[in-house]
Amino acid sequence: MSNKIAIVTDSTASLTEELLKEHNIFSSYLMIIFGQDSYQEFKEISPAKFLELCATQDELPSTSQPAIGLTVDLYERIFAEGYDEIIHVTISGEVSGSFASATSAAEMVGAEKIHIFDSKTMVFGQGGLAIEASKLAKSGKSVPEILTALEKMRQDTALIAAVKNLENLRKGGRLSNAGAVIGGVLQIKPIVHLTQTGTIEALGKVRTFKKAIQFLVDQAREANLDESQYEFCVLHMENPEECAILKSMIREIYPNINIHETPLSLVVSAHIGPGAVAVSWYKRAE
Repeated sequence: MSNKIAIVTDSTASLTEELLKEHNIFSSYLMIIFGQDSYQEFKEISPAKFLELCATQDELPSTSQPAIGLTVDLYERIFAEGYDEIIHVTISGEVSGSFASATSAAEMVGAEKIHIFDSKTMVFGQGGLAIEASKLAKSGKSVPEILTALEKMRQDTALIAAVKNLENLRKGGRLSNAGAVIGGVLQIKPIVHLTQTGTIEALGKVRTFKKAIQFLVDQAREANLDESQYEFCVLHMENPEECAILKSMIREIYPNINIHETPLSLVVSAHIGPGAVAVSWYKRAE
């Protein structure tokens, strides 16, 4: 009889409660911290509440990986439910300490039965890896087979985001006050993307958010995705109207691809701010 394998991923995967339940995925929640108050991402703070708090603060909220004790508790609960092994798909280790924290927690519980996988991505790409891992586990694949599939999938994920409001970049020290004012007057909209090594870097900048949306669409077109093999997603931080425009433009390019819509991770949004929209995709496991 094959081992019963549990799949865990971080809340930065932005998977809805419905998707978590549908694919039987456990979530490890990263923390959003405003002063002395901390909240588990999505579980204890919604995107709307997050933006409400951001607007009243002079500084950006800080973020943190889950406390090791909470991760230990999660692993122990999973084993108590009858699982034999765990695969934990974390947010990129280049942008968060979650991978290191999960590794430490695994050593406390039973490192030989817990496998920490650095997705080197986040949001939809990270969530997609977790979903595919769950499907493979249900089909009877072993841990080594699943990890090999994830390593291959990791090379076929992408995330590109358009920043609408420069205030969070200013608060985070990535843009001076003068730069923010000039950028606001000129309607400069930075574009950032996730690299293959798991870091967030600038990809370009355009004038007006309409052009920023078109930039995302052009990037998706240039990727020339096989609609039968890829899953696609449009994401936003409390900007459903412009996200809907983006989604309709993507649909014109890829009429048959599955297009999902999810909120941007609050951990990501802490840096790129309100109104941001993004596109992301991943190639399903073969």
